[in-house]
Amino acid sequence: MPRFLITAGATSVAIDTARKITNLAKGVTGHTLALEAAKRGHQVCLLTSNPNLATNQQNIETILFDSFDDLLFLLEKETCKNIYDAIVMTAAVSDYSCAGIFQTPDFKTPIATSGNEKLSGGHQELWLKLKPLPKLIDQFRTIWNFKGVLVKFKLESNIDEQKLIQIAEQSRVHSNANLVVANRIEDAAIKAWIGPINSKYQCVTREDLPTSLIDAIEKIWEAK
Repeated sequence: MPRFLITAGATSVAIDTARKITNLAKGVTGHTLALEAAKRGHQVCLLTSNPNLATNQQNIETILFDSFDDLLFLLEKETCKNIYDAIVMTAAVSDYSCAGIFQTPDFKTPIATSGNEKLSGGHQELWLKLKPLPKLIDQFRTIWNFKGVLVKFKLESNIDEQKLIQIAEQSRVHSNANLVVANRIEDAAIKAWIGPINSKYQCVTREDLPTSLIDAIEKIWEAK
């Protein structure tokens, strides 16, 4: 029986000690996948940012995270244990960190802050400089040497199904993932596409996503 590592929820990056940048992901998808895998008898480690969805029921170990750095630390630690057969990255991971806070849009007048203090609320205008963060999904094959089944999630918006699948497949190949789950913001609560399964992408309802995805993971694992 494959052992699963599943991430769920959102990461954050700090602006100062009182403010942060995050996203709206709640971790429901990862939670439902963990429940489905556990129901089938698989051992699951669930890394989630949502304490309301934390569960330590039979076959599930839950570990909470908040920041990008938290998740990076946990993923490296857990992956390097070399005990997981499948990793499912449903978490919405931050793309950028705050590289500085400035008084002017030319980024030439930095605010005197180390990031370890609270900014005053009296500024009339502030400008944040953002820098790209490393893609955690890309670390599994290149740095952490993960050999098991890897599942990537790809979210887009305002594109047709054909373009979504094209982008998703390119993204999957780039990360050397076995499967990708693609969805669009406008109908993410209704449906998603999983692939490639038998060289094709399958559209499934949100209700059927946990069953269909765990089925696909099990088949790949059994064929290894």
